[in-house]
Amino acid sequence: MSLQVPGNTTEESKAKKLKEIAVSCLKLGTIGFGGIAGMVATIENEMVVRRKWIDHRHFMDVLSASYIIPGPNAVEVVMHCGKERGGRAGLVVAGICYILPAMLICLLFGYFYQRYSALPDVQDFIFGIRPATTALVIGTVFRLWGKTLRNNTTLIVLCLLVFAGSLYGMNEVLLILAAGGINYFAYRTKDKLPVLTGLFFSPVLLQISARFSDSRLFLIFLKIGAVLYGSGYVLFAYMDESLVRNNHWLTRQQLMDAIAVGQITPGPILSSATFAGYLVNGTTGGLIATAGIFLPSFFISFFLHRLLSSARKSQKLRVFLDGLSAASISIIAVVGLHLFTASVRQWQGTVIMAVCLALMLFTKRLSTVVIILAGSIGGFLLLRV
Repeated sequence: MSLQVPGNTTEESKAKKLKEIAVSCLKLGTIGFGGIAGMVATIENEMVVRRKWIDHRHFMDVLSASYIIPGPNAVEVVMHCGKERGGRAGLVVAGICYILPAMLICLLFGYFYQRYSALPDVQDFIFGIRPATTALVIGTVFRLWGKTLRNNTTLIVLCLLVFAGSLYGMNEVLLILAAGGINYFAYRTKDKLPVLTGLFFSPVLLQISARFSDSRLFLIFLKIGAVLYGSGYVLFAYMDESLVRNNHWLTRQQLMDAIAVGQITPGPILSSATFAGYLVNGTTGGLIATAGIFLPSFFISFFLHRLLSSARKSQKLRVFLDGLSAASISIIAVVGLHLFTASVRQWQGTVIMAVCLALMLFTKRLSTVVIILAGSIGGFLLLRV
């Protein structure tokens, strides 16, 4: 007759829960297509309906809270569900396993991109991806403008100022944070907005040396992950500033391809960082970029998720975040302008961009993967006309 040791039973139970979390999140990370809406749908079906780790109201509270902190919403929701099931270890396992499939796929894409992108047929497919990505960015600006600004004069003025500042070359991170602060102070002191807008034209910019090192690459993506609010397309603006304009580690065409890869692979668009990091410094660069951009989400979810459900009800916090959202639209618009000028240099690119933009604006349920693939195939065919 054997004696059962309660401690061992507890350890086995915990190990079983962590294994369940790992398997579930690996699956979610592999099938997470369709943008944030598609990813949230698969997460809710798995965590709430099928496994019943949290109830629907709890899930909606977590989802709402994820919108007011930087980082990828889907990853933060998954990590919270993992924490509810397996404690802090469950949070870490959930986050890593959800990110892992997209990271591995992007590393593989980076390898084949560097090895075969010079081949004519591959270049033809890549040609169509670029104007399709442009259409997605422009469509996102149209959609977010109506949802975020709602005829709010202060937010419209902030949008225009951020747009001008970004075109002028000012640091996007500072512009977004300044917009949040100005909107908050404008809410508190409505007559002082003209004075506060002068903050946009201060000469303070964050500059990073163009000399490459792994630590600089890590810090760049850590900064992006810590301040990334709004649409994932703001990621393009941050990487464009740091990797293309300031440091010249990538070309804008390579960065456009990185964003496209983030669109056609499962998981959050932030997986584009893996691809971009690979192009900068191989597998090491890809791993460093991934760790840097996702680390803030782990930190925030680890310590602050319990506070978010109450914090999101704060009117003061909401006003600040409205300013961040408005600035994010302008940053995306500047990205769209740069992409537009690059995409219309050839008539084929103009045609692909127009068709993809129409698909995005008039077919609401169409997956971004379909739009990217349509652009890629369209480029391949039109270049043979």
